[in-house]
Amino acid sequence: MLIKNKIGTSALLAALVCGLAMSCQKTPRPALPKDYPTDNVVLPAGPLRFYLPFDSTSPAAKQINVRFADSISGYPSFFPDPSVTFTDGVRGTAYKGDYGHYIHYYNANDFAQSTNFTIAFWFRATLAQKDHSNADGVLALSSTVSFWSNFVVFVDHETSTSDSLIFKIHFQNGSNDNWSFAGYSGNQRLPHGYNGNWHHIAFTYDAGAQTGTLYYDGAQFDQKTGQAIKFDGNANQLIVGGFQEAIGLVSNYASNSWMSGWPGDLDNIRLYNTALSATDVQGLYNNKL
Repeated sequence: MLIKNKIGTSALLAALVCGLAMSCQKTPRPALPKDYPTDNVVLPAGPLRFYLPFDSTSPAAKQINVRFADSISGYPSFFPDPSVTFTDGVRGTAYKGDYGHYIHYYNANDFAQSTNFTIAFWFRATLAQKDHSNADGVLALSSTVSFWSNFVVFVDHETSTSDSLIFKIHFQNGSNDNWSFAGYSGNQRLPHGYNGNWHHIAFTYDAGAQTGTLYYDGAQFDQKTGQAIKFDGNANQLIVGGFQEAIGLVSNYASNSWMSGWPGDLDNIRLYNTALSATDVQGLYNNKL
């Protein structure tokens, strides 16, 4: 009986040692299934390179980051704050903003490679939401080497109770800042921007003519020539409803307490790799696109 127990114990120890030895060997990595998603997205042709309608109706859109997916690549946003939600839009539904919220996209597809481009979106805010203390970030294409991003759209603070809106866009010109194209304050503020209605913004840039044109509610609001805009190629992340400092690329909100997120609503954010014509922009406005 004792001999049998010794034999059984020896066999058990041998099997255990063998198993441990096999577990220490490097095993081949299993292949990914054929339907596993990859980053090699084939983008459709056409000038529209990134588009956020904020109103996906797919079954997966119960998750807010999927509802807010880019319609060109199908990529969702990074998971936002759980309190981020949607509201009624100019068409369908829209992103409901707040001073402390933003949405983060790891890339804007290939938009950052554009030389000619158009930035277009709808916004809505009430006079009660007007920020008298901080500058509110609306939209930013990030840069890891520039505090101000490749471009950043923001609304500056003021103490006036007027429903007009101080509106600015900063652009990169390679490694330099370009503030010359789009800064509208004083008598040039966007009229009735805080009247609680939806308003449309489009900024187009023709690199060959070095001409930038701002459209407000479908009509040309301003045009400037002789200025250069060039994205620096150091990042392609997109921040909606805030500055890039919200994701801490160069600095952060804690170090820049004068910054806030956009408190109003946003809809139909479109990034094109061409300078749309005045007729095209008016079409976006008239058709609420």
